[in-house]
Amino acid sequence: MKKKILILFKASWHWNKFFINKLSKFYEVEYLYLDQIKKNYFGTLSEINNFIENNKIEIVFFDIDYQKIVNVFFIRKIKNVKKVMVTWDDYERHNFNLITSNSCNFVVTGCPVSELKYKEIGCPASFMILESDGSFYRNLKLKKDIEVLFFGKVNKNRNIFLNFIKESGIKIKVVGNNEENRVSDEELVSLICRSKIVINFSKTTWGKIMNIPEKNVFQYQYQLKGRIIQSGLCGTACITEYAPHHRLLYKENELIEFNNKKECVEKIKDLLKNPELLNNYTETFSNKTKNFYEEEKSFQKTYDFLNKMDNKQVKEKPRYQIIAPYWYLRICAKQILLKNLKISKIFDSIFLLKEVAFLANKTNILVKLMLFSESILNIIWFSIIRLLKTKGAGKNRYKDEYGSS
Repeated sequence: MKKKILILFKASWHWNKFFINKLSKFYEVEYLYLDQIKKNYFGTLSEINNFIENNKIEIVFFDIDYQKIVNVFFIRKIKNVKKVMVTWDDYERHNFNLITSNSCNFVVTGCPVSELKYKEIGCPASFMILESDGSFYRNLKLKKDIEVLFFGKVNKNRNIFLNFIKESGIKIKVVGNNEENRVSDEELVSLICRSKIVINFSKTTWGKIMNIPEKNVFQYQYQLKGRIIQSGLCGTACITEYAPHHRLLYKENELIEFNNKKECVEKIKDLLKNPELLNNYTETFSNKTKNFYEEEKSFQKTYDFLNKMDNKQVKEKPRYQIIAPYWYLRICAKQILLKNLKISKIFDSIFLLKEVAFLANKTNILVKLMLFSESILNIIWFSIIRLLKTKGAGKNRYKDEYGSS
């Protein structure tokens, strides 16, 4: 009999279905959207804990990326369950997420480098790509009538590469999450299967690095992208821009990399003019992807770990964090106070100041004074702001304005 789990999503967005389907292979899945719980901080916690008790939930998976309420203090108040923190965009939020992970028994991350970073501080973690459903991304055995395919966001840097490829005489089809060339998930699978080669870019599209204080010091960073796994599961070759993550997952002959546009074109042409080389590479790359990174295989480590964990281990979870820094406490205090904040409920928010006192319990008098002063100002200011503007649900990694896929 499958165990019952709860996924706490921030909002109802397109990608939720992939994670629900992923976990449904292992568990009986329930889910809630936090933006649809129209209650304050304590009311939200009460509703979640009641749901857990009434539905006999054993494990809660927390969708924490860009969340406006889920932090280490919130998660600790979820009772009598095993807790898993899930982050697909840890590259931007790692410093915050690292502290939040102290409240969880396990971390699932979409980045193999992040997996090592969590393990480095003693937090159990495993890597898994969101787009790794082998029952959805599968080889449809279609005729390979597309030479090269790119799918994803087209920004200035990527456009330079794409134009250079076209000017080199290579036929390339471009689709993605820009509004003018968007396709459905089902159409995308068909396009991947029809392609001889998928090209992947690894550099972020923000124009700055978001996970360091001086965001504008560096222009970009290299990431692992789901395009690689999607292509391999569909039985299509992928060549990719360099990223350090790749050699953690694939050997040099299992995934071809390029470092610049000239090298990219040379490697594409080399594969296209040599069908036997392309077929051999495709088979090697695809087999490695299916055998190691398809979700039923990659999630098995997490499933086994949680299965072996008994209730005593959950309650006696070791704390590897000593204190929460001031900047984290400021963010948490703001998140607690602003949940469902309205000017008509301003006195409810003042009541929540006792939770701010709990956050500040082990801090010095200066930190206490600063937290309380800022919290009172936030209650007044945001009560007024909410009269003019509705609170959002947090960033959507698939929207053009935020996405770098």
